[in-house]
Amino acid sequence: MDPNTALAEIRELIKQYNEIGVWDVHDLRGVVNILIELTDHFHGLDQWLSQGGFLPKEWEWAHSTGRA
Repeated sequence: MDPNTALAEIRELIKQYNEIGVWDVHDLRGVVNILIELTDHFHGLDQWLSQGGFLPKEWEWAHSTGRA
């Protein structure tokens, strides 16, 4: 599990969701697919971090001295 890849995928899925005019969509399969993928990536990242895995690079600032 690569937390950097997971975070990038999560951000991309959120971007895709935000680009969809949900109230204009008559076929919600795309939205459901985004939700499923988002859930899978979030779960993987949560498992990784819960088992002591390192933070994604973009989150390392929170772990540095005086930031957390």
